[in-house]
Amino acid sequence: MSWSMLFGEAFVVAVVLILPGMLASRAFGVPFKQSLSFGPVITVFFLVFMGIALRFIGVAEGYFALLISLFFFAAVSGMACFFRFHGRRAFFDTDILTLLPYLCALGLSVPVTVYLFVRGIGLPDNFLQVYDNSFHLSVVQSMKHASSYSILSIGSYLEAGSKVFSPNASAGFYPAAWHIVAALVARAFDISVMASINLTNFVFVAFVLPLGVQSLIAVLTKGDVQKGICAAVVTLGAIAFPWTLLYWGPVYPNFAVFCTIPAVASVFIWFMQGFDERRSVCLADRPVLVAMLFGLASLVSLQPNALFTLGILLVPSIVLCLGGLFERQLLRIQSISVKFAYYASRGIVLLAVAVIWFLMTKASFLQGVINFHWPSFTYIFDALWRAFSFSFNESTPCILLACLVVLGSFCALGNRSYRGYFFVYLFSIMLFVVDATQEGFIRHFLTGFWYTDQYRVAAMTALFSIPLSTLGLDFILRKVQSAFSVSVGMDRSARYLPQALCIVLIACGLFWPESVNPSINNYSPVGFTKSVLNYMYSIYDVDNNLTSDELAFLGEVKQMAGDELIINNPFDGSVYGYAANDLNLMYRKFSSFGKGETAVSKQIRHGLDRISYDSLIARDVKQSGAKYLLVLDYGENGREGVDMPGYHKSGWTGIDSVNDCTPGFSLILSEKDMRLYSIE
Repeated sequence: MSWSMLFGEAFVVAVVLILPGMLASRAFGVPFKQSLSFGPVITVFFLVFMGIALRFIGVAEGYFALLISLFFFAAVSGMACFFRFHGRRAFFDTDILTLLPYLCALGLSVPVTVYLFVRGIGLPDNFLQVYDNSFHLSVVQSMKHASSYSILSIGSYLEAGSKVFSPNASAGFYPAAWHIVAALVARAFDISVMASINLTNFVFVAFVLPLGVQSLIAVLTKGDVQKGICAAVVTLGAIAFPWTLLYWGPVYPNFAVFCTIPAVASVFIWFMQGFDERRSVCLADRPVLVAMLFGLASLVSLQPNALFTLGILLVPSIVLCLGGLFERQLLRIQSISVKFAYYASRGIVLLAVAVIWFLMTKASFLQGVINFHWPSFTYIFDALWRAFSFSFNESTPCILLACLVVLGSFCALGNRSYRGYFFVYLFSIMLFVVDATQEGFIRHFLTGFWYTDQYRVAAMTALFSIPLSTLGLDFILRKVQSAFSVSVGMDRSARYLPQALCIVLIACGLFWPESVNPSINNYSPVGFTKSVLNYMYSIYDVDNNLTSDELAFLGEVKQMAGDELIINNPFDGSVYGYAANDLNLMYRKFSSFGKGETAVSKQIRHGLDRISYDSLIARDVKQSGAKYLLVLDYGENGREGVDMPGYHKSGWTGIDSVNDCTPGFSLILSEKDMRLYSIE
């Protein structure tokens, strides 16, 4: 399979993700530009809601029902738009010129994503061989097979008949909205889970994120076209987001939700701006409030920490809106001065925000997340440099982007409308510095909502920098325009040519140079991103848990074993065989062994080699329905690559002790250190 076959499918996925939600958002009363970016958020909410509903009422084939319901949702939303706007107001409540930044954003984001992501990962079926990804791959594959898409029942064993041997048979809630989209893509186009994941991520980077950023910038700048074009240039310029989240972890749900946050923020800010002007909520606003609640639910279904990220981003608007209300109330007291009322009202709102933050850190249902520990890795001055230079957790600074942010910071400080977003960015830098350098209470208090994970906090900081880098580039363009406006004899039609040339130069500086000095391996941000993606996604990497030879061997196993159940040790790399080769594996993930595991599974792990003379083991294997045993690291003291966390040799003695001479097993496929045995 090649990417050229998937580009058309990616466009279809983008349209299906955007259009139904966009029509629904417009019917709710969200402006057209905001609804364009808010569309994927509402569509994701609908998929999550219907996935739960279909599972609850017991629909067996959820795939077809979900697609049909999505079609009807789009049709009903379109009819609602027709009745709402026909003969009254225009559906397109904007002009073509203000949509130019949106077109520029897509026109730049698609080729940049192809250049960095597509060329970086190589083939569409390439995938990350890391601990978290075994879970993502298995969940998406299990959704695809079981045709079950409820986030209230998520697991790697959703198919019927797997409860006997599942190490954790109970499926529960998980924010798996991203997994739902990937599973639907895999089923709709009949492609591998790995290809569907890469295609889904491509759509979020190339379509969802840039459209969301455009709506955010439009609502912050009152539709300034030039600033929108500037935002189109800088949106994908940072390594920390979106690129790092595509290989760190990988935290795909967090990556997806960060792509949607700008769109949700734009609707909230637009609503609060209107509320501040009217000073009340009228009847016509209530559908918009419903849409906003759906947006929040969509964020939770993708990754709950998005609510805290969104909350930080919305603080300036909240302070402006609620602070204005409090200020008007305070001014009714004749003895209070205007200046005191202004600062006191804003202080009250900020204090309320701080109190809410404190209370949430004490919430019992969040303690597992807040107390999760990632070790700090540097000292304060180095962390400050990393944050300033946009190198964050990596070693490659992005000086050009950093300069744009510095310029934008000065612009924001000089303009009350943007000043709050400078402090939002400054606060996120503080979070990163604390996360990277500190231990103990203060770190968990400030960054616990993001698992104290420096990569997620760095991604949030990069996201919050986009308005500032936009202002910085806009400042440069205005200076260029001012410098060339005094030129004598310049043709009127060419007055935007210097600015266009400047934008091209800045874009090239951000995305073109792959290596500053190849002889000393000093990569530019672009070169670094591509090289890391290529290294992490390559099936030929020597550090892989599953080698290219083993992957080919699994293909032969599939031809021979078909859909029969196969016993395996997931830590030898076979864990990926479920998603990569559709093998019906007994162990499809690295975790949950011991706690919640069935007695049958424990017996098999510890005593499979005794099957010929232990009647209890023979009974358990027969009860599980297993027909084959797969071994990928036969006779080795150590495994290929780096062993995953949680591997204990004593927990797999029954499987690892089987050899070519063990009674009860017949060798039917062998190549190098790889074996497939038939269980007699």
